[in-house]
Amino acid sequence: MRQLFVFVCFLMLLSPSLKAWETLHIFADDNAIPKNWLDENGIPQGINIEVLQEVTRRTGIEFTYSFVPWNRAYESARKGLGGIIGLSKTQERQITFDYSQPMYFDELVFVTSRDNVFSFTGLDNMRGYTIGVKRGASYGDDFELARELGLLSILESPDRAGQMLMLSQGRVDAVLLSPGKIAFASVMASNDWLTDHLDEFVIVSPAYKLDPNYLGIPKILGKSHLIAPINTALAEIFEDGTHERIVKRVTDAAVRHIQSSPPQVN
Repeated sequence: MRQLFVFVCFLMLLSPSLKAWETLHIFADDNAIPKNWLDENGIPQGINIEVLQEVTRRTGIEFTYSFVPWNRAYESARKGLGGIIGLSKTQERQITFDYSQPMYFDELVFVTSRDNVFSFTGLDNMRGYTIGVKRGASYGDDFELARELGLLSILESPDRAGQMLMLSQGRVDAVLLSPGKIAFASVMASNDWLTDHLDEFVIVSPAYKLDPNYLGIPKILGKSHLIAPINTALAEIFEDGTHERIVKRVTDAAVRHIQSSPPQVN
């Protein structure tokens, strides 16, 4: 009987649903609706948060959070202080981070003035454009290459509403926003002048790209072994429709949130 008891305990320890996994601390952008943000009560909200809650339910891995502006979140994770969500993949970043499977897909769109409407046919056809982007954000290797080659002039700033005002003044040719319509609605709702002049701006069609967002674990943290069970859970969450349901419900709620209480957009 003693041997049977020891064997059962051993099986329990091996079971992902029963095992008390370690905790992974996560850094997150504090204002990235609908992916992740802090509500007025300081409670984490968003698609990525609910997806990780599902990962916890399916694996036992616990997540704790620090919500800070994106630049600080990225630098903290890069230094090995924790993982990070909402991370785009680049060759440079893969030196530092081990990546999960995608958790969410951002729709990246260019916004321009109605007087300067263009159709997006590729970055090569935007040669010489000045583009407003979020400081510290990365939009993939193709965008970084266009920046490096000088095809685009880049204006980085945490003030997205300010960039839209610059667009109205002709000081930039377009502003790159994500995720899509929600980001556009958030920026426009954050400034009274922008709200009153909404019709003067246009979301360029088609979208620039769908940018997969990942959970990144810095290699120096020593917790990259968690990637495998997290990926298994993510595959299940996508396959059984849980992810689609989370995205729809949170996105709808985020739109209502924006309409009822305009956010301050970074």
